[in-house]
Amino acid sequence: MLRALFLASALLAAGCGRDIEALDLPWTPGTTDSATDTARDRRDVSAAPADCDILPPLSPEEISGPPHEPLELTRTSPNASRPPYVTLPDVIMPDDVASRMLQIDAAYFRRTGKHLTITSGTRDASRQAKAMVKMLKLGADVMRLYRNKEAVREIKAAYDAGRAARRPEGEIVTSVYGVLRRQIERKVYLSAHLRAGAVDVRNRDMTAADKKAFAATVAEAGGVSLLEETAPPHFHLEVD
Repeated sequence: MLRALFLASALLAAGCGRDIEALDLPWTPGTTDSATDTARDRRDVSAAPADCDILPPLSPEEISGPPHEPLELTRTSPNASRPPYVTLPDVIMPDDVASRMLQIDAAYFRRTGKHLTITSGTRDASRQAKAMVKMLKLGADVMRLYRNKEAVREIKAAYDAGRAARRPEGEIVTSVYGVLRRQIERKVYLSAHLRAGAVDVRNRDMTAADKKAFAATVAEAGGVSLLEETAPPHFHLEVD
């Protein structure tokens, strides 16, 4: 019972508001890319969002293993300086995106006297592939977790083919990684955070006036799309 309650609250925090018990993930959701804001964001939601993008935690060995993807990401510190906005642990963004967020934060600060909190950034295909293989190995029903069923089927087919051929797990991960890279080249994104310009900004601590100021700031910046999501409350940005 306690595990079920913990799982339910963690799924709600990560954006999974419906059929929680049926998901029955075979791992304990932790502070992954899409669930870094956990307990403080727990609240009731009336409908599920597009994706339940919860990844199992990866060990340092799993993260450091192949395939490797040199995305030249920076820890949100353009020009080697510490930005005034706040970032949660493990948030990473390409240099150009971090610079754009620095400009948006400065403009937002001029309007409100407040700085932004960035809760999620870019996730590379290598980490996604390793997590997907781990999910499938643990028996997760990945078809329930993502909206783009065709993209998931391609990934599962690569995994199943590798298992049927009794290939080493590293080769299976590389195969799944290849599927993800080809999808990205076709502009098909299993997760929104596989896009290089994906950024989540916390808004649960914003007033209605703050939200309007932020939306106006983003509109003035140009080249940035904005979507308000509710579970957990945040703004999802796509920076061109």
